[in-house]
Amino acid sequence: MMNRMTTLGLNERLERVLAYAFGWVSGIILFVLEKNPSVRWNALQSIVTFGGLSILMAIISLLRLYLSWIPLINLITNPGLGLLLSILWWVTIGLWVWLMLMAWFQPRYRLPIIGDLISHWA
Repeated sequence: MMNRMTTLGLNERLERVLAYAFGWVSGIILFVLEKNPSVRWNALQSIVTFGGLSILMAIISLLRLYLSWIPLINLITNPGLGLLLSILWWVTIGLWVWLMLMAWFQPRYRLPIIGDLISHWA
């Protein structure tokens, strides 16, 4: 495999991994600064994946916070929403590791649903 350089002067493989390293933040930075299509694809996939998960976890956290003010509903919803947040957290960690590995070994790896969604943008 060729070690192609990128606009930022780093190895393409390394930049693909860096697109996922700090979640959607590093994805935005590399999407804006980089011209390499493979790196931009991975950056966009990082933005959509981790940005979407971050927004979903923030909404669930706010819902949990607001429902905690209602005594009876708090007893019913707090354990379920807490479990849902824990599951989403572990899914995020798993996807983070998986996508960094796939970015290193397979430059064209696409998540099933998200890959189809962003194929029009990249």
